[in-house]
Amino acid sequence: MSKKIFVALCLVGLLGACGGGEGARYPAASILLQAKAERAREEGALPGVSIVAVAGNAIDVASAGTRMAGSTAPLLATDALQAGSQTKALTAMLLARLVEQGKLRWDSTLAELFPAWHDTMQPALRAVTVEQLLRHRAGLKRDPDDAAADELRLLLTGDPVADRAAVAHYMLRQPPEHVPGSTFLYSNTGYLVAGLIAETVGGAPFETLMQDEVFAPLGITASFGFPEDAGSGTVHGHEWRAGGWQSAGYPAEDRYNMGRIGAAAGGLMISMPEYGKLLREHLRGLQGKSTYLRQETFARLHGPAGEYGLGWDVTEVPGHGVVSAHAGSWGSYYVFAILVPQSNRAVAVACNCYGPAAVEQLDELTRRLALAP
Repeated sequence: MSKKIFVALCLVGLLGACGGGEGARYPAASILLQAKAERAREEGALPGVSIVAVAGNAIDVASAGTRMAGSTAPLLATDALQAGSQTKALTAMLLARLVEQGKLRWDSTLAELFPAWHDTMQPALRAVTVEQLLRHRAGLKRDPDDAAADELRLLLTGDPVADRAAVAHYMLRQPPEHVPGSTFLYSNTGYLVAGLIAETVGGAPFETLMQDEVFAPLGITASFGFPEDAGSGTVHGHEWRAGGWQSAGYPAEDRYNMGRIGAAAGGLMISMPEYGKLLREHLRGLQGKSTYLRQETFARLHGPAGEYGLGWDVTEVPGHGVVSAHAGSWGSYYVFAILVPQSNRAVAVACNCYGPAAVEQLDELTRRLALAP
């Protein structure tokens, strides 16, 4: 395992920071949205930009640029992109599904869920609950540090289910950064453990559970990993290096660590039209119009205002009510999403790139589109 294991760069999207088909207009984009995608790409000299805008039942998408810097292959609106920490909202949905099925409780503790690890787990972590993990209040480190990565490398087998358990067990033996429940600490490790909980009570690998309990019921096509793994001609993620956008070219080992071991924290790969279906379902759920989860469950995912919900950062925005947002990146792609229930509107802007200037530009575009009068 390289030392990049779980180096997430999956920034929390602060605002200061059931199925498809109905009303959907993709892949044809509105002229206005297409123009915004083209302008964003040109202004930032970005490799590619993809936008999805949800208004009620309608989904619009647009894309501009190329799949890889320097190539002529266009980035299509239907191309899957690596979504990083946008995965966390889906992991929370999966856990919510298992709670509603009676297989889990929000206050189920790590000691209950992993009895075989009781004696080796840090005593302070035994009472950590599922909800604390999803709200980043478990006190767990954000990611394994370099020393931990060196030790973990010796434990990995190439079987993602076994490797996730090995990483989780290792991290639960480490002292917490803070007293559990005492403060917010963004933690990819916490979501890895949450994914392992889903596997434990769901009786199947995380990816299978996501397909059966999230993607299929919502009519979403998505997977885990990196687009580059599909071979030549596919979308590539980029980093800003030496004054230009360069293909990140992460080694296969790093892509495995991030996309498979870290699947529950940031492994999602999805196109913007499919991501639009997810955003639309959240809007429906908060209105009590979803059959996927109960309205009170969606309210738990998106509340309370002023705190981190379950996979969403939630805040009160004057004139717009309670708004949820999140950003995600493994370091070579970027996605920022904003959900505005009061306006029945949601927007996500994505790029096959990651860099500070690009993040600032795309965040501002997302805010303009989502919070327009």
